[in-house]
Amino acid sequence: MKLYSRFLFAAGFVFLVGGTSLFAAEQSAKDILNKAYQYVGSIDKYAFNAVVLDDDVEDGVILRQKYRHDVSVKVDRPDKLRVDTKGSIRNRSNYLNDGMFTMMDHEFGYYAQLQTPKTIDGTLDLIFEVYGIKAPLAQMVYSDMDRRFKFKKSKYFGKMMVGGTECDYVAFSDDTAEVHIWIATGEKPLVKTYSIFDKTIKGHPALSTSITWQDNPKISDSDFIFTAPKDAVEISVVSSNE
Repeated sequence: MKLYSRFLFAAGFVFLVGGTSLFAAEQSAKDILNKAYQYVGSIDKYAFNAVVLDDDVEDGVILRQKYRHDVSVKVDRPDKLRVDTKGSIRNRSNYLNDGMFTMMDHEFGYYAQLQTPKTIDGTLDLIFEVYGIKAPLAQMVYSDMDRRFKFKKSKYFGKMMVGGTECDYVAFSDDTAEVHIWIATGEKPLVKTYSIFDKTIKGHPALSTSITWQDNPKISDSDFIFTAPKDAVEISVVSSNE
């Protein structure tokens, strides 16, 4: 399984704080995260914006510079998804509409389309497993992420304020990665921010994400319809297994 898949399904946030360790899986941390994933999985229509910061690594050394990407996500279950990503090294849009998945690279002016299952979950599984395609923030899109998330160790660190919101702070770890997650308390247990540390690379580079959930988002069917720009070129997509 590719490293990004392990991040999604076995994540643990790397706690690189003077000797702090994660204990064996605690039911409280697991319950808090499961509740968050079950809540977002139960919402039929929602939208959020995210800022993603990724460490720049050169020859095993983490540079001070971080890559930044701003991501906009719209979900309309069961079969509509749109993800727009713009930032340091990519400017792309992904569309899913009734079994047609489209990837548009605005920087290079090409796009590709795939026939996929008529569900968001099925499409994400296909593009990950067959084509090796990453989908930003997929863990916030799956309807059953609570059943997919696996780990070896976990810990609950208590409550803390994040951007004026009280959050439960939990962390999970396995042999390849560690993830720290801050989840809003109360009736809407939404993930506010998280960080993933890659334990397979020297220096443990981090990918950190902060999320702003939209209240009463305006989502229409037209948001998920792809129209190729005039000068765009269609390309084919080859399975990563070939």
